[in-house]
Formats: sequence, C-alpha cells, structure tokens
Amino acid sequence: MTTRGTHADEDATGTQVWDPETQEVHGGQTWQLCGDAFVEDFSVTTNALGAPAAALQAAQEALGLVHHYPPADCARALVALSAFLGDWPTEQLLLGNGASEFIDLVMRVATRVGGGICRTGPYEAAYREYDRAARAAERRVCTWAEVEDGRSVGSAERVGVTVIVRPNSPTGDFASLQQLEDWIRNPSPMEASDAIVVVDESFMPFQGPNWREHSALQLVERYPSRVLVIQSWTKLWCCPGLRLGSVAASKEWIRIFKRLQTPWSCNTVAQAFCVAAARDAAYMQSTWQLLPKWRERQEQLLKAFPLRWHVNENSPIWIPWIYVNCGSEEIAQRATACAFRAGCPVRWCASFGRPCCLRLGVRAPEKQDALMSALRMEFASDGVDELR
Repeated sequence: MTTRGTHADEDATGTQVWDPETQEVHGGQTWQLCGDAFVEDFSVTTNALGAPAAALQAAQEALGLVHHYPPADCARALVALSAFLGDWPTEQLLLGNGASEFIDLVMRVATRVGGGICRTGPYEAAYREYDRAARAAERRVCTWAEVEDGRSVGSAERVGVTVIVRPNSPTGDFASLQQLEDWIRNPSPMEASDAIVVVDESFMPFQGPNWREHSALQLVERYPSRVLVIQSWTKLWCCPGLRLGSVAASKEWIRIFKRLQTPWSCNTVAQAFCVAAARDAAYMQSTWQLLPKWRERQEQLLKAFPLRWHVNENSPIWIPWIYVNCGSEEIAQRATACAFRAGCPVRWCASFGRPCCLRLGVRAPEKQDALMSALRMEFASDGVDELR
C-alpha cells in the first residue's frame, strides 16, 4: 500500500517544500505539517536534549542588539569555539551561516583541475548537500568507487575535491582516524596533485570527552594544504533555526574563504549563542551520559520490532541517529507515513538512493515509545503472526 505521488506522501517526507531540480531534500521540514498531532521530530539528527538553556538565554538577550551590526570578526565567538575545539588557533577558524555556507564556498573556490571532479564517499549513501554544491559550482560528481576503478572519469580529468562525512549520514558508518589518514596519504591516481580533502565532522563532539583525540583537526595540522574540516554546530547544540557552522583550515585557506565570504554571515544572535554553548560543560556531560543510553534503548526497540528490521551494526553507540533497513520500499514508505500521522516524522532515505531505509534521530524514551506504539499498530493490521 504505497502512496507515492500523493499529497499525503509529500507531507510525510517533506519533499513538497523543496524544488528537487535545484535543491537537495533535507529532513526537518515535516514537523509543522503534523499540526496538533506533533510529538517529536525523528527526521533530524539534532541533540535530543534540545538547545542549551544558557545559550538560548544569551540568544534572547542578543535580540536587544539587532539595531547594531554584528561583530564582523566574530571575535568572542571564535575565542569560545577555539577553546571548545581544544585551543584550536582562532586565525585558522572561521564562523558562518551554518556548515552549508562553507560547503558552498569550498566547492566554488577550491582547486579547479581538469574537469574539477568532486569525489564523495567512501560510502554509497552519504550526505548529499556536497553533491548539490559541487554541481552548482559546475563540478562533476563521482562516487568513490567510480574514481577507484576509473569509471566515468576521463583521461584528462582529475579529482579536485574529496569529501568524507565522518561519521557518515545516513548510514552511521565511522572511519577511524588512521583509516582517514591512510586515504589522505595514499591518494587515487585520478586525484590532482593539489587536490583537497574535506572532512565533515559535524557529529564528532558527540563521541565523548576525548573526541578531540580522534578528530581530523589533527590532520589539518599535518596536511595544511590538503585538509579542511567543516562542522555544523546546529546538530550538537540543537539550533538549526539559528544557522551556525565553522571551517578549520590553514591560515592560507582561511584567508581565501574570508575574502570570498559574504560579510556578516554569522549574525549577532548566532554569535551570542555560540559563546554560551561552547562554555556549557554541564550540557556536554549530559549529552555524553544520556544519549548513548537513549540510543541503545531505541536500537533494542527497533531490533525487537516484529518485522525484523535491520539496524546498521557498524554504527557506534554515540552517533545520535539509527539507520534502519526495512526490507522493502513499500514497508519504508508505510512506516514513514505512519510516523508522520503519529506526529513523529522520520527521515525516509529515498533521496539518499536507499528507498528501503529510514534514518531515525535518537530521542527521549517517552518519544521513542510514542513512535514504536504507532508503528506496531500500523503493521499489526497486516496480520503478521509474531506481532505483539
């Protein structure tokens, strides 16, 4: 019982708000359509704890300054974020209007060699905003496999940008720092000599107190001309409505980005929020202590689901979402529509090229129960014997 092409299907997936010919489909667009039935948004991967209270207070107070221009150098916010990153040099850090701004900038200003190919991977399903930005910059997009075996790569073309999302969304696969460095040290023969590697680490701080020891920021120091690290702070600090992102790179790359960045792209409210959030140690402790427990509980509920859905076992317990293979596109669509009707929208992975799969953000236990209760009722009507 599929509803593809219907208004109900578009409501459940959020696709109706995007122009798929020019934009990439993202989650987080369905919750408003639930109306009074809304319970929780499972379609996004933001921190289930919500935004830090101190940061929200700082943002509200900053509204009193909207009649002034924001600090063009983002000085206080950069100092606070630098400390959060383990005293990363402020001159090698730039704040902007979400990670999306830097994704776009990288594709527009990075080295153009041959056909200017952008290689994404090494996972077959990965965050697609880099693909959109690459095509907008008139780059050709190739998968990791296509580059490795020479498929779709002309003899005169070279890879100018390689993108690795770590951990990878939607699958939750996570490459070790050693594996990441091996990829950087042993480039494909199809890579240009001055090609760059963009590592998206928007979720790395969820790993735990020692996350910096495993971060690709170390590789920026070792390979300053080749490695850039982009981070979206809207995930960790649950503030997608504010837009807050950063890029860490060599001084030379930061100067390039700064020269081409739109002035005042990080507004007064976002800067104030960043300062307070970066200093909120208690919030981070709660994140590291509670979210893995909530994910483990949510994962067990899904594994016990009578339809025997498959949960990606390669995904570490600290990653704040769960990737589920429902076994068929029909079941995945039905689950998506059911979750939407229950006020618990989920992310159907068809736009990632995985129509049999769902991505569910980790949420509080009572929210998990609301979603699972609705799903059990939906599929109980099929008369599946083992449903209970």
